[in-house]
Amino acid sequence: MTSNALPYEFVTSEKITIDYLRRSKRVRLVFPKHFKDTNIVRKSRVGRQKIVDKLLDYNRKLKAPRQVIQNIESLLRPETHAVITGQQPGLFSGPLYTIYKAMSTIVICERLSDQTYTFIPIFWNASEDHDLSEVNHITVFKQNEPFKIQYSCESRGIAFSHMSLDKSELKRMLTIVENVCPNTEFKASLLQDVGAAIQGSSTIGDFFSRFMIYLFGELGLVMIEPQYLRDLMIPVFDKLIRRPTECTRILNEAGSRLNRLGYSPKIHKKSNVCNFFILDDEGARHRVTYNGEFRVGSDGYTQGELLRLLDDEPSRFSANAITRSVTQDSLFPTFAYAAGPNEIAYQAQLKEVYDFFDLEMPVVFPRFGATILERKVSKVLRKYDAEIHELRKPENLMKRVAKGKIDDVFNSFRSEVLRGMDDVTKEVESIDETLLRSCSLARGKLLKTIGVLEDKILSKLKEHDVITKRQITKAYNNLFPYGDLQERQINILDYLIKFGKGFLKIVYENYLKADYGEHRVITC
Repeated sequence: MTSNALPYEFVTSEKITIDYLRRSKRVRLVFPKHFKDTNIVRKSRVGRQKIVDKLLDYNRKLKAPRQVIQNIESLLRPETHAVITGQQPGLFSGPLYTIYKAMSTIVICERLSDQTYTFIPIFWNASEDHDLSEVNHITVFKQNEPFKIQYSCESRGIAFSHMSLDKSELKRMLTIVENVCPNTEFKASLLQDVGAAIQGSSTIGDFFSRFMIYLFGELGLVMIEPQYLRDLMIPVFDKLIRRPTECTRILNEAGSRLNRLGYSPKIHKKSNVCNFFILDDEGARHRVTYNGEFRVGSDGYTQGELLRLLDDEPSRFSANAITRSVTQDSLFPTFAYAAGPNEIAYQAQLKEVYDFFDLEMPVVFPRFGATILERKVSKVLRKYDAEIHELRKPENLMKRVAKGKIDDVFNSFRSEVLRGMDDVTKEVESIDETLLRSCSLARGKLLKTIGVLEDKILSKLKEHDVITKRQITKAYNNLFPYGDLQERQINILDYLIKFGKGFLKIVYENYLKADYGEHRVITC
């Protein structure tokens, strides 16, 4: 009935991502290394002690378990490298793909580590972001239908690292989760644990890190927010100030090369855009442009003034989507980055940006994905002998199911009509060959009339078969909530309540035997 994985084209429409996954020759001009290369020798010039001190301080505040602390301390050894992934903070971790990115990073480390090299998983909590509309809700299932729960909060463009957590609002959301999700043996203790994480958090960024440590701490996942590393990022911002639009030029030229290769570049910026932000006292980010002088909102700065601000208040400087990875990889001994399908397309324009900063670009490893196939949905698929991809268009599946009920009758009907037309055509041919065209037209009209009649009967069958429609619709809503991939909509709380933290072990074990970039179908 169902395979263990969905095809790449089913998961993403990004042509360059698909070509990268399949190791197409064309992408060799874009990505310096490929995740299927066996050579993992890598030189690193980072100051390990400084970054270890920062990571220890941050993760101890989160009360991270010993597995995390041991991983951090191992970074002091030159044979230890980092596999990093990142995501803006979501409430209760946001959609499932964030969970899958974290788990992918853990599995990649396990696969790469051997007697010579050690790899540790690091999650970059991109709390500098400020787009609340992307994170102000979660979706769970209510009676097998996707159900959205909103986080009521005024958006003022403030970075999540500075946005105070409304604990009463989060607890209200958790109460709704408790009411709409099924009662299980795991529910009470889970909600109690999550409530404790809420109580111990101060900002949205802080709560995200604490929740991720709750889920992945025992697997050694190291968390970090960029605001705690800003003083170490000064050299990167210094270069961005001294050569303010160079990265923009590099990005746009890389985009033009992608166009010539037949790909659609994901990034294009106006020539005066600087690839960093300035934060005000409240934590709101302001874009920086340069036309002979720097403009930050209505304020103007000279190069010297910005450099002095950087020395005095490095916490005021924030990377954008382009330079975020550079600030990250200038600090860590990064070997690999675990990227989602869209991120791979972004990474295709960054090679020369890394060259500009005299950094080695990490190897881009595609993250794993997953669609969770619950047994109640699996039964529906078996009942109608359907594949998961057929549920992407439930109307077509319902039509096929209905058609199966009248196929024999209409196939027999068509056969009889065609035999009759064949007899008529033979007779006409012996009388007057000029009438053969009329026979052919009559044949076509008869078949068309039969087809119209069949469609009308199918339509009525679908209307009358309420049970089939309800079952297929519920299965569709479970696997493709709001018409999207499950991993892009549903929150982890739904599955933790149903299956406990053992759900993470199920995902982990599936990923251990998956190919990189594979979107697994996981039966629970």
